[in-house]
Amino acid sequence: MSKEAIIKLNAKQLHFHQACTSNEADIKKDGVAYQGGFRATFQGARGSGKSRELCHLMAESAFQLPRARAGLAGLTYRQVQDIILSQAGAVLEEHGLYEYNSKTGFGHYVINRRPPDHWHTAINPIRTFDNCLAFVNGYTVQFVSADREETTRGANFDQLFIDESATIKETFYNKVLRPTVRSNKHIYKDPRPGRKGFNHPLHWLIADFTSAPWLPQGQWVYKTEELQKSNPDKYFFMESTAYDNLEFLPGSFIDDQREACGDELTFGVEILNHRVTRIPNGFYHALDANRHAYSMAYGYQFDDEKRLYVPDQRLDYDPNKPLESSWDFNAVFTSLILSQDHHSEYRFIDTLFVKTATESLVEKLANDFAEKYKGHRKKVLYVYGDNGANKKDAGRNKTYFGIIKDTLTAKGWTIVDKVQESYPAYSIRYRVINALLQETNVRLPKIRINETTCKPLLISLQSAPVDGTTYEKIKTSERNKALPQEFATHLSDCFDYILYKKFHKYVPVGGTTRTGGITIR
Repeated sequence: MSKEAIIKLNAKQLHFHQACTSNEADIKKDGVAYQGGFRATFQGARGSGKSRELCHLMAESAFQLPRARAGLAGLTYRQVQDIILSQAGAVLEEHGLYEYNSKTGFGHYVINRRPPDHWHTAINPIRTFDNCLAFVNGYTVQFVSADREETTRGANFDQLFIDESATIKETFYNKVLRPTVRSNKHIYKDPRPGRKGFNHPLHWLIADFTSAPWLPQGQWVYKTEELQKSNPDKYFFMESTAYDNLEFLPGSFIDDQREACGDELTFGVEILNHRVTRIPNGFYHALDANRHAYSMAYGYQFDDEKRLYVPDQRLDYDPNKPLESSWDFNAVFTSLILSQDHHSEYRFIDTLFVKTATESLVEKLANDFAEKYKGHRKKVLYVYGDNGANKKDAGRNKTYFGIIKDTLTAKGWTIVDKVQESYPAYSIRYRVINALLQETNVRLPKIRINETTCKPLLISLQSAPVDGTTYEKIKTSERNKALPQEFATHLSDCFDYILYKKFHKYVPVGGTTRTGGITIR
């Protein structure tokens, strides 16, 4: 491969690139070069150029580490392949690298296909090329999906890149990804003067690229920042926003994104890279997203024409079983959460809401649900929710639940009314829901929440305050016009309605319990 390129990097990308390519993570130990890898985190907002820098590092590695094998990990294969298909081609071309054309015989890399027989292969070769980027000199990037953990165990990588690391659980990184970076000690030597015996700066590199985490389980990405303070030779952390990348973005990008985000909170996190803070002791003190949340899981089929794996079905819910729903109603925000009983697990699989509609919000939400789940085979829907919705809608002769039933029945659904006539005080609900989340009763299913489709629900739960005296849920967020209402306490109420109705009889509410520094009598 020849390297004749005009590389386009903004100042932050260049800073990160140089930190990775010129690091001195290795140290002298007992007079001997002690090999170790460099750990770097690019925490950037939307439009900051982090995905392009990821591709630049892969291109640089292709030149520097022939026959090395790298891992490129993401939450799903689809996420990883979106980067490769949408970004990699243009970046690799800047490095003078072009995709191989079998008709002309010209090119330097192939995506998701076996390379020509005369090309070099990685020192630690892979069996199949369906999920990889392979170069003519043998440098190979294998795609890794967090929802396919079994395909990663036992892998040996020379490098590891992670896309949107905040969406990946820290336990998956520590137990599955991190141990894979161990291949080919002493093969890739540091070419710089005075570095004899040391590891090449790009070998054993672990670099992750991520937006600001919305959920607490993603906060682990900031650990690199803390580690850098005590060991700056081995760790590097950098933050960036779209403002750092304006020379490569449309002039109206910031204003366009402010409009697209729709509210200042989302704009602050996604574009300005503000960190999301969480209340220390909330209404759902037993909620632990690392335990209770799960990643979207797909079944994949390989598309021969597109040369990539495409998700063909969700694996976390059964279209042949009834669905269960819980509804909350408000004049400007109407919402529902969907769940399904899987015996040992009770899974929350989706969140839907509406803020505006030409018809009533209730009718719009019912229609949205019917459209999204029109392919569901067992069209039986159990309906839980706010008993106050048994009142009639303004200007109509039907209650909210009557509208839901009529709308969905007309679309082939059978509705089973499970709305409770009344609910106890919040202090009782507080006790019941948190007892369920603590998972101490083996007779009860474990509560699990899809962190992809139910992200607003998780944020709602983790942001719900509690009055430390009365144990009432503090619902002032529902009056905060600056806050996106999907992050207010509406969805947490949906969560309460269905879990209390289904499981409260199995949870005793008498006695004294001490949890999280709070005593309940």
